[in-house]
Amino acid sequence: MKKSLKDIVNIRTGLFAKPTDHGEVVYLQSKHFDENGQLAAVLYPDLNKDSIPEQHLLNAGDVLFAAKGTKNFATVYEEKNPIAVASTSFLVLSLTTNVIQPKFLAWWLNSKEIQEFLKGMAKGTSIPSITKAQMEELKVPLLPLDVQDALVRLSELRVSEKMILADIDRLNDYKLDLSLMKIIQSYE
Repeated sequence: MKKSLKDIVNIRTGLFAKPTDHGEVVYLQSKHFDENGQLAAVLYPDLNKDSIPEQHLLNAGDVLFAAKGTKNFATVYEEKNPIAVASTSFLVLSLTTNVIQPKFLAWWLNSKEIQEFLKGMAKGTSIPSITKAQMEELKVPLLPLDVQDALVRLSELRVSEKMILADIDRLNDYKLDLSLMKIIQSYE
């Protein structure tokens, strides 16, 4: 069974704000994430909390979707993260039902098929954007929760495998370099 995204989440745009040198709230921007939607930067609070409407503060389980530019990805805001708001680069998806897991929704939005579909409907020439209205009409498969969990876990294991294989490859290169240097040194 599939449902329109608008039937299972509330979608809002991120907040426009001017960061300051010091604050109590982190202003999350696309530059804080890698191409896989993983936090890749140290986060520093750079907004004053009293200047931010309460409804813009992110809650654990909110799914952030980078809707502007060529680097579209989804990620889940987790409880361990500092108090934050999303910038206007993001659409914030807050679940309104328990028939879908936030991590599954993010995984599904990041899937190759959905990414290609979204890129095909993005509007704008210099900065392509995916609108809230376009997102609301996406049809999301509603799988049993245990199947959602299993798919997310498999995906996480695959990412871990890729990282381990990259480490092994790097170490093999290092090992080869050392062996070659030893050979060269034996002729000195």
